[in-house]
Amino acid sequence: MTASPLPRLTVPLPHKPLAPCAGHAVDPVEPVGPSPTGPETEVAWYRWLLGHHGAFCAWRLLSDALGRGDLDEAAALHDAYSALLLYSGSCRPEVYGSVIRPRMAARHPAMSGTWARDHRHATALLAGVRPAPGSALKEAVKFNRLVHMTVAARLVPSGGSLLRDAGWDVHRTPTEEEQGLLDDFFLVDRVPVCAHVFTASLRTRVAALLADLAVRPVRATYEREAVNHFQTDLPMHIGRLVLIAEAALADGVNA
Repeated sequence: MTASPLPRLTVPLPHKPLAPCAGHAVDPVEPVGPSPTGPETEVAWYRWLLGHHGAFCAWRLLSDALGRGDLDEAAALHDAYSALLLYSGSCRPEVYGSVIRPRMAARHPAMSGTWARDHRHATALLAGVRPAPGSALKEAVKFNRLVHMTVAARLVPSGGSLLRDAGWDVHRTPTEEEQGLLDDFFLVDRVPVCAHVFTASLRTRVAALLADLAVRPVRATYEREAVNHFQTDLPMHIGRLVLIAEAALADGVNA
């Protein structure tokens, strides 16, 4: 495995609250380095990890929004997650098949995004909300599913996920070990952190995401025009993550 291009992300388990910040005095957060200037394989790996770091933070914020019943914020966070999916999966299919997918399979032959505990937690909360048809949240959820399917279809034209290709039941609940393996693969540590540290960690990652997009905009082409159009606004949707986290911090949510 190549050396990691990112520092590890520390977040609590999804059902654990952010820890109190004693006097708001927190240790500096390790900065995220710029995107590689080398081969496209290095860029693809950097984007795969950085985009997923953004997703872990988005899922955390999404669970908080759903818990407060803020459905408009939850809709914006779904759109941010859709933008992160497009960023993460922006490499050529050949690069995904030769670099990213083999690294996942090397860690576990059935590795799956369904093992992401934060996403599972947010999805369970969403099921209890039942957004109204035509609402902003309902439309954002539908579009997120479209983006996920569209990105997957471009990266893996054969249509087979590692989970399916390994012959595993796609509806099976992942074990704690499998969820921990996915955390470690994406450089995520589960430790108590306060809202200020969480927000600072998110801020550094969003800054890196936006800097990368400014230099190298995502230009993948999809068969769905709605996805192509949405892709032109990735910086706006990703940038909202920091605005939402900072607003929650200012309001004392989880502070």
